Amino acid sequence: VPVVFFIEALLMVEKSKYLSVVILPYGMLFPTRQGVTSVTRQMILICILVLLIAGEGSVAAQNVQTGHYAPGWNGNLKAGMMAQDPGFYMQSTTMYFNARKFKDGSGDTASSDETDYVLTSLALAWRPDFKLFGGDYQAVVTPAFGNLSGVPVLVDGAPQDAPMGLTDMFFSPIGLGWHWSEFHLVTALGGFAPTGKYNSGENDNTGLGFWTVMPFALGTYRTEKGIFRDLPLLATGGLFYEIHSNQQGRDFRPGDSFTFEWSLGLEFTERTSFGLTGFFYRQVNDPSGPDAEPVDKYRSNGIGLTLSHGIGPVNLNLRAYQDFDVHNGPEGTLVFFDIAWGWPRK
Repeated sequence: VPVVFFIEALLMVEKSKYLSVVILPYGMLFPTRQGVTSVTRQMILICILVLLIAGEGSVAAQNVQTGHYAPGWNGNLKAGMMAQDPGFYMQSTTMYFNARKFKDGSGDTASSDETDYVLTSLALAWRPDFKLFGGDYQAVVTPAFGNLSGVPVLVDGAPQDAPMGLTDMFFSPIGLGWHWSEFHLVTALGGFAPTGKYNSGENDNTGLGFWTVMPFALGTYRTEKGIFRDLPLLATGGLFYEIHSNQQGRDFRPGDSFTFEWSLGLEFTERTSFGLTGFFYRQVNDPSGPDAEPVDKYRSNGIGLTLSHGIGPVNLNLRAYQDFDVHNGPEGTLVFFDIAWGWPRK
């Protein structure tokens, strides 16, 4: 369940040019069952926004605009498993991003200035005792909060003051989960509402200024057969597609966004799993509208590790990614930390 986090860092590229990078990580949550109870995130909103501001202090509207969803948000090995027990579930997600390089449209380094970002969100999921088309029904909403001005939490290790605020909110009025003996599937229709502050050309925005519709699907395969009898195999894949509206204040519609996420690992105990995770993130088509200008499409790939463990009624997940082959965006290390709990009605 995502919400949108807006952080914009102004980094000097040359004496008269600045690179402004906006990172919005938030996602939506889909509780998943891990032993007794568990909530496995399912999306939360996030996005990586890059814009070039040329001239001394002049601000121009960006032509490179990513979507709301943050790749890597659903890197849990059981992300495709919706909670089987009806009830109410919550998940807190915090993302830390250390950007060490900023890439231009050709993938070349435009700046090597280092910047850190910290963002957090809370996913609220309602799983009533109701089925549709044979699948368990679930609805999710995710508000998010963070430092959202033009100054990040840290710049080259020096702490900076930054205002805090709510961002665009993710909501999913309908999500369905199916369970078979070895395969679990979640499909949902979600969206992002422009609830965060946005005024075109300003650097203290807390939202992106447009609506997003995002259908998505997550599947998890779990088997205890053969060599995996003692250590069950877990394999998860997720598809996310974003369609955006016009941005407020100008006739500009961002290009669609596509994300593929994968995880592969082993279940060491009923509530402990560890493995590899990665993502493939692409801008599908060019932005449209009279205010849109041709630019190179943004893209990013990431690979990392994911670890989940349950303690009492709480389920924890820690995952970290190193991204590579980035175009028109920041490149560095992403770290996510989830704390999930719930009140299942058995």
